[in-house]
Amino acid sequence: MPSEPKAPSGHNVRSAKTREQLLEATIEVIGSVGYEAASTRILAKAANTNLSAIPYHFGGKKELYLAAAQMIADYARSRFEEVGALLDECADADPRRRFEDALTHLLHIVLESVEPHSWTSFFARCTYDDDEAFELIHKEAIKPLVDRLALAAREMSRPGARDGEIQLRVSAIVTAIMSFRFLGGIVRRSIDWDEVKGEHVAQFEAIVRALCRSNFLADFNIEQYK
Repeated sequence: MPSEPKAPSGHNVRSAKTREQLLEATIEVIGSVGYEAASTRILAKAANTNLSAIPYHFGGKKELYLAAAQMIADYARSRFEEVGALLDECADADPRRRFEDALTHLLHIVLESVEPHSWTSFFARCTYDDDEAFELIHKEAIKPLVDRLALAAREMSRPGARDGEIQLRVSAIVTAIMSFRFLGGIVRRSIDWDEVKGEHVAQFEAIVRALCRSNFLADFNIEQYK
């Protein structure tokens, strides 16, 4: 008979917990003060663990930073795959409609804000710094999303439309949608919203749908729905 899998040892459980604490503390601290100001001593203290735990589990501060970015990239990729799934299902459906639905679903993902605020701060900082952490997140989560949307746009484009132009316009739309997470305060303060509520989400969605049907995507041959 096959042997039953062994339960994880106490050491392994503690080791996994320490590693998780370090990752969460790194996201929290770097999201607050930035990479340069986040010393290994500060990170270890925030994780409530010994300083030696960082080289033991990750090798050093940079490796810990990139491991934290990897955790966010893995999560973001799993959420963005929902967008790709909308483009892939119902192949016989109007491709323009699928493209629009995919973008509005991305909007809902962005506006949900179900992740810890520290994740948003961490991502905003590494995006601003345009460093290796952002390169990792972009390569593994954002670029596949943009590429998939651009492929869908290519299917709807007129003959002769340039791939670079399609990629640029799709990137601009994705950037605009994602900015609601980081720059939502601009919208709220401009129109005196205390917070984004359900009716506001519907208005944001209408904006995205209007953009999809506007002249901005005219080169893709996307027409207004009647």
